[in-house]
Amino acid sequence: MMRDLFLLTVLQLCLLISVSSSEFASLSGDTSVGISTATASTSRKELPHQVLIGYAFSNYTNVRAAVMEDGVNVVIWAFMDIRSSDKGVDMVDPDVSLVARRDLENMNDEQVEGNTQHHHQQSTAQIKTNLDLNAISSLIQELNTSGYSNTVHLVSFGGWNGPHLDSNLSANEWYSTWRESIASSIFHGIDWDLEGNDDLGSEENVFTLDCLEKMGAISKLMKEDGYIVTMAPPQSYLNPSNPQFSRYVNITDPTRPWHSEFHYFGSNVYSYILAKYGDNIDLVSIQLYESYSDGAMAVHHDGTSADDYLVEFVYNTTIRQKSKFYVDFSMDPTLNVEGQYVDFPLSKLVIGLANGWAATSSDKTLYVSSEQCKSAYERLGVNSPRGFMFWTIEERGTNGVYLARGIHEFLPV
Repeated sequence: MMRDLFLLTVLQLCLLISVSSSEFASLSGDTSVGISTATASTSRKELPHQVLIGYAFSNYTNVRAAVMEDGVNVVIWAFMDIRSSDKGVDMVDPDVSLVARRDLENMNDEQVEGNTQHHHQQSTAQIKTNLDLNAISSLIQELNTSGYSNTVHLVSFGGWNGPHLDSNLSANEWYSTWRESIASSIFHGIDWDLEGNDDLGSEENVFTLDCLEKMGAISKLMKEDGYIVTMAPPQSYLNPSNPQFSRYVNITDPTRPWHSEFHYFGSNVYSYILAKYGDNIDLVSIQLYESYSDGAMAVHHDGTSADDYLVEFVYNTTIRQKSKFYVDFSMDPTLNVEGQYVDFPLSKLVIGLANGWAATSSDKTLYVSSEQCKSAYERLGVNSPRGFMFWTIEERGTNGVYLARGIHEFLPV
């Protein structure tokens, strides 16, 4: 998810494309994209009232324990991508091929295996992933039959060093590929986690307007079709305390009293999506564990306790600002949009935490224990966030930390 944690091979770089937004008097206007949606299938679920979210890759033992023992009720599987390809080219991929949409409950393991090897000759795009979709679908069925059928399973797009959206695909083409694939029947929705790249000169250290617009348009299609849509920006990518805006995520901040040399900050790039497509975003998990984040600075430099910081963060993010924050979008002339207030209700706020891998002496990443989360949660009372997210389930038990289990002891999930 964040730099230095997980490297994902870049499949293809988003091209820097300028798309005019002059038709929008504000970012919240109607943006119909004109694709018909199918009847909802068994892959539709509603989010729990309170969420405990964990990211996962392939450690199914840990996922099973996180759900059945630790109270995790939303699993986000990382990562997936959708790439364009030439028409008529065989679409079978060693990781996952395009397959017809199907109902998992009416298909046995042999049928699932057969369908994932199906050749799809007509589509112009294909899904790329290192996830074992057969194993994930089997685990989901196991959890369902074991009494955990309310667990939500999403799939994430992006990641640090991961690809941005393919500039050769429209939102409609992207979504059609999703709906034709096995993924649309396994997962209950998607999660946006597009970030930057270690290479400072990489084109993926800037979000093109084309990419931002497609993230929003795809989110709209997803919601219209009954799916869940979440996003997980690093703290600098969505910071209600910062009114500035930039599409670049390789920024330094020379005014900072702590690690002003760091080259990988953003400046509210995800606020564009929230401003224009916010009705189509269910949850926003802000990564407080971003390298040298404002949260890390408050704790490691300013001497604020982690629980005090969580309380202040929630108040400053939503409550004091009455669920709105101002962003000066006019700083980016490409947008052709004036500064405006962005809606961000408390019901969408999720606190993004590092698991036990960050429970070290390093000051690069903010680590918040479950006990500190409990203290902040109880002090916030009715002003508590929607829940907590952590990276990752794979790190369950690292350094003796069982973060989700500790949070589950006080979070009513």
